[in-house]
Amino acid sequence: MDIRGYLLIILSLLSVVSADILCFAPMKNQLKYDRRKIILRLVLVTGITLPVGAIIDCFFDIHPSMVLLSVLAVHFLVFRRSITANSAQTLAVFLFVCVIISVVSNLSYAVDAIYHPEGGATTPCLIFDIYNTTFSIVVTILLFHLLSKYASFLIDHMQESGIWWTTLPVSGLFLIVNLYMAPMKYETLHVNNVFKVFLLLQFTIFALELLLGTLFYHIVKSLLSLSDLRVRANLLEMQEHAYIKQQKYMEENARIRHDFKHTIRTIQLLAEEGDLDELNRYLNEYAGSIPENEIINFCKNNALNAVLNFYRTEALSHQIRIEYRIELPPAEVTPLSNTEFCNMIGNILENAVRAASEQEEEDRYINLTMHVEKKKTLYIAAVNSFNGMPRQSNGRYLSTRKKSSGIGLQSITALAELHNGIVHSHHEGKEFYSDIMIPLSAEQDQSMI
Repeated sequence: MDIRGYLLIILSLLSVVSADILCFAPMKNQLKYDRRKIILRLVLVTGITLPVGAIIDCFFDIHPSMVLLSVLAVHFLVFRRSITANSAQTLAVFLFVCVIISVVSNLSYAVDAIYHPEGGATTPCLIFDIYNTTFSIVVTILLFHLLSKYASFLIDHMQESGIWWTTLPVSGLFLIVNLYMAPMKYETLHVNNVFKVFLLLQFTIFALELLLGTLFYHIVKSLLSLSDLRVRANLLEMQEHAYIKQQKYMEENARIRHDFKHTIRTIQLLAEEGDLDELNRYLNEYAGSIPENEIINFCKNNALNAVLNFYRTEALSHQIRIEYRIELPPAEVTPLSNTEFCNMIGNILENAVRAASEQEEEDRYINLTMHVEKKKTLYIAAVNSFNGMPRQSNGRYLSTRKKSSGIGLQSITALAELHNGIVHSHHEGKEFYSDIMIPLSAEQDQSMI
């Protein structure tokens, strides 16, 4: 093989650049490193794999399509190590792009067969390289925006590996068919209607791959919408549950305050009558009927204060040591509504009380801290004791109750993310941590609540 033929083979492999661009398009939000660093890596890998691939093509009897696939496989390793998406997502995108590139390659063979009917896929040709590069650029331009917008949505929002694995058999089958169909000798394409059938199959595979990708997008989007509706329904249900608890708590306090008026009047009458024995007896009875848990003002937000007092009472009833350190931002810069705030804290404390109550009495504790950092960010940190054996599914914590799916933790995460916040739940030994960061809407010089 002369130097001209060697360079033509290198040119024929340039479609890997289009493959790299199309592979990274859906992963724009999943990059591990800076874009410039990734581009530099790809340039270095391309500078190595293309000359090496051309050498292998020159000295070994290997089909050009297999050489291209081998080069793409090396680029896949770089692709995989450069993103945070899971293996199923990465492989699904890679196979989808490989099918597209294989169609481009086969169509370029078809054009080359028109000009050089005596040649074949193993014969280096400038016509093939020109059309292969041109088709690759056109396809990259046409698909880049679609993959960057719609496929990236799927990558970012659908993390379930099982769903992505289902796409692999179809893309894999299309790729195998295309690799098998690459014409070793162009003369076979000029027999009867083989050329027309070849073109028809290539356009059909291309259209089917795009159609299946579109269907996959709409199916996943529907599943995500359905999941979102279920989360919202659960949120409303839990908000109603929290509201009922708060309402009962406030009604009970109102009843006690109302009854206290009558108590004062009774004490006053007994004192006026000078019946000290009856007065002492009445005071002793009344003292025994007063709940041991006093109402404490942890903050100036009455609704949140009711939630904090309610779960403090719940914790103390289970002999759980509980401690609050509460600092809230001004209401005007707090993105969370009262309902959302109460729902989030209520879920945290409800889970904490349930988990801590299952431990030995001396090991039961809950600590909740809320503070504002530099008047820009609200931090919520909770730690509670638990049995040290968390229930998890796909890296997500579930409730300690066997029949529960952990919707409380999902609710906390959904509320935080709704306001551009971050939730990090983790455990160490027999301690469970819930760390939440929510940015405030604006800086204010007002003092904290």
